[in-house]
Amino acid sequence: MDKDKWIERFQTIKERLNFLRLSADEDLFNDEDAPEANQQQDVSVERELTLEELLARSRRRRWILRGLLIALVVCSAVGFYLYNRMHAFDDYIISSSIDNAMTSGTQYEAVGKYLYRYNTDGVSCVTRKNEVEWSITYSMQAPIVDVCGTTMAIAEQQGTQVYVVNEDGLVGNFTCTLPILKVRVSNQGVVAVVLQDEDVTWVRLYDANGESIVNDRTTISDSGYPLDVDLSPNGEKMVVSYLAVADGVMTSTVVFYDFGSGGNAEADYEISSETFSGCTVPYVYFTDNTTAVAIADNGFTVFKGSTPTKKAECSFDEEIVSCFHDDDTIGFLFSDITGENQYRMELYNYNARKKVSKGIDVDFDEIKIENDRIMMYTASSCSIYTKSGRLRYSSAYEKEIVDIFYFSEFRRYLIVTPDSFDRIRIC
Repeated sequence: MDKDKWIERFQTIKERLNFLRLSADEDLFNDEDAPEANQQQDVSVERELTLEELLARSRRRRWILRGLLIALVVCSAVGFYLYNRMHAFDDYIISSSIDNAMTSGTQYEAVGKYLYRYNTDGVSCVTRKNEVEWSITYSMQAPIVDVCGTTMAIAEQQGTQVYVVNEDGLVGNFTCTLPILKVRVSNQGVVAVVLQDEDVTWVRLYDANGESIVNDRTTISDSGYPLDVDLSPNGEKMVVSYLAVADGVMTSTVVFYDFGSGGNAEADYEISSETFSGCTVPYVYFTDNTTAVAIADNGFTVFKGSTPTKKAECSFDEEIVSCFHDDDTIGFLFSDITGENQYRMELYNYNARKKVSKGIDVDFDEIKIENDRIMMYTASSCSIYTKSGRLRYSSAYEKEIVDIFYFSEFRRYLIVTPDSFDRIRIC
């Protein structure tokens, strides 16, 4: 009886302790599966690391490709820039051609984005596409012009008519009482004319409508003969180059006048002068309101200041073949005495410092500097140089060249012929 009771109790305790055995079995099972689980976890980590490496490699490749692309673009741009800057072009393409019916003797002046076209019958303002903005008729035997900014004066040489125009059309016109030798104009429309009397030469100043501002009477015995005259852009100052001969000695005098607040009417408005012995000064001009240049047959002199005084000068031992200038550069052509080239071109700034000296072999009838391009041309060919003296373009042209213009467009020029406006691209 007691034995059965103890067996029953032992059975009960055994059943109650079964959960411990199950837990131990589960732990054992888990311990057996642990290496596999850890292995799977390591594989997962390894897989994640591999994806990160792939992404990093992909990013590196993208940056390398971008760097190579940027380097290729930069190298191409630098190569194109150097090619475009250093290469001398010798061919052209006519990108457009517009009909141009013009009479013989028609000439052109570039003014801003327009061209002033003038001849013996009148003057007109045209666009680069030869579209007429305005037109004025007159009758002159030998028109001469001067341009300052966008204002142009047209006068009849050895005649008496004067017309003043700007981009909007006619500013004014008047008639002089004596034959006209030279005409100059300011940006405001003030006109200076050199008039020839029998024994007296007059330098007179007018407004655009012909109202007299100043009369300067000159004679050979007193001041000398006025070779040239110019006005400052604001019309307040005037420079005159006089030539006199005394005792067989030739003397040139450059005289400055001020008609503004700095001048003195009692002293004939004269504010300064400079005398040059043994040479002529056939050309004087203002670059701005306070800077003027006198070009002699043996050099040039620069005057600066509200009261112009000599600030710089340069003399030459050789004969000047041609001269050209803009607002910051003055250029000269000389015959090349070495025989290596036909000419030698020298460019100076207005401190009389030489910037360029270069031998060139170019035939030309006309030479001018416009928008940093030096253009030399004949009726059948043209050559173009930069202000650094580098040859930009040289070629014969298939039509007769009347004029050539550069409007700061990339490799593009406007060539005017007797029957067309040709826009060309050099290549």
